[in-house]
Amino acid sequence: MTMRALPDGVSIPAGGSAVLEPGGLHLMLGGLQAPLRAGESVPLTLSFEKAGTVDVVLKVEAKGAGKAGMPGHGDHGSQ
Repeated sequence: MTMRALPDGVSIPAGGSAVLEPGGLHLMLGGLQAPLRAGESVPLTLSFEKAGTVDVVLKVEAKGAGKAGMPGHGDHGSQ
């Protein structure tokens, strides 16, 4: 499994959805001012080509709280 940026983003058809999860499509946040802590909430703005922007709030989960056994999804800090 190789992680790579998607320069053209994720295509979501009208009326469709995309699931973001460890081991699949997911977001990586870079340039953080401080480490994220489990239980915190993080505001984020998603930008869509045709739908504009959508403000969301993400819940920070403890490391490993996602899918168990997914290689390469423990510590993204070294990448």
